[in-house]
Amino acid sequence: FLVPILALPSAGPRMDDGSCPPSQNWTEGQDETLRCSARGNPSPSVECTKDGEPFPTRVPQPVTRAHAGIYQCRATNPLGTAVRNVTVWVDCEWGRGSWGSQGDSAGSASL
Repeated sequence: FLVPILALPSAGPRMDDGSCPPSQNWTEGQDETLRCSARGNPSPSVECTKDGEPFPTRVPQPVTRAHAGIYQCRATNPLGTAVRNVTVWVDCEWGRGSWGSQGDSAGSASL
C-alpha cells in the first residue's frame, strides 16, 4: 500500500517578535538564555553575535551588566538569510536600575 507524503513548500528564514523578541529583559545574577529562533523550510540555522563575538542562543548564561546591549542574530538556510537586532536590558540587583545598549544606569540608589 502507498502512503502519501506531504511536501511542505520551501521558504526562506523568517524571524518575528514571537520567535526572536526584539527586546529582552534579564536580571543580573540570574541564568538567562538569548531567545532567538527562526522558521523556514529547510530549517534555518541561527547564530547571534554581540560586538562581533559569537553568543550562544540555547545555553543559559549567568548574567552580568556586560550582557546588556544589542545582539545581531542571523538566520540562514539555502533560500536566504534574515537578520534581526535584539536589545538586552539588564536589571541590576542593587536597585531597579537598568543597563541598556550604552551601559548607562537608568536607576537610582538611596542610602
